[in-house]
Amino acid sequence: MANIYLIRHGQASFGANNYDNLSSLGHSQARHLGEYFNLRLIQPSHVICGNMTRHQQTRDACLSTLSPPLLHESLQISTPWNEFDHENVIAVYRPDLATPDAMKYYLQQQASPTRAFIELFSQAIEQWQQQSNSANDNSNYNESWQHFTQRVNQGLQQLIEQINDNDTVLVFTSGGVISAAMMQILTVPEGQFFNINKQLVNCGVTQLQLKRQRLSLITLNEHSFFDGEQRHLHSLI
Repeated sequence: MANIYLIRHGQASFGANNYDNLSSLGHSQARHLGEYFNLRLIQPSHVICGNMTRHQQTRDACLSTLSPPLLHESLQISTPWNEFDHENVIAVYRPDLATPDAMKYYLQQQASPTRAFIELFSQAIEQWQQQSNSANDNSNYNESWQHFTQRVNQGLQQLIEQINDNDTVLVFTSGGVISAAMMQILTVPEGQFFNINKQLVNCGVTQLQLKRQRLSLITLNEHSFFDGEQRHLHSLI
């Protein structure tokens, strides 16, 4: 039986010109996650991550506190674990918010910027899903919803094929990918995608087990290691 830990990246640079870069909080979250793995005696045999900067930064910060250090040959980059282009999905829904400056200004005008962003993002994803399931032209999207979910399924299938019994695998990825994986493993309707996604904590851990070529969910969005004295490390966006 193999254990797989899907890890959402640490807090990225929301509101900055380059989102794909961990904040100082994100680096701290990832280092603390490595310490948590040490406490639980979780020593990975393989580490996989997407090729996005925030994925690799989270991996590197987490592994920097892991003991004993992991051999470099155990590291793998796998593009099926990349996040969908959330900025593009929002820009298609609201072209007037296509730039970081426009988004920043819009949120500054809202009574609750976080709530306003979550509502906006939810509506943008709903349109993305609906257009991908219709005959409408999806050319404005960098990636269709259907292609994204197929890509996540490809990542899951590759995991099933490449790991062995008793392997322990860390996968550094994003919230959208983890949510899509949960939909497929639990056969959850796609309309629930955003309800899963919006609850996923930065550096939260979702544990899967692989037994007889079948993936099962053990824990979803585990983040108790950000309780108590570490509460300041908790973030959703």
